Amino acid sequence: MSGRVMPRYVVPPNAGPYRVVTARAGNPLVCNEYTGQRKVLIPCRSKEQADDLCKQLNAGKSGEVFT
Repeated sequence: MSGRVMPRYVVPPNAGPYRVVTARAGNPLVCNEYTGQRKVLIPCRSKEQADDLCKQLNAGKSGEVFT
């Protein structure tokens, strides 16, 4: 089996506004302010990828996200 498998994240509907933060390791994360089942944390490879994903999620995209 060659190639990489892209991680899949499930984004619940109405999860609220998203923002880009920096994790302890220094990598960017896309997150929201909720806790529990509506909490979303999506690690990204670069700041540009995180900004693009954050714009998409704030525009109303929900369902599955592949990073």
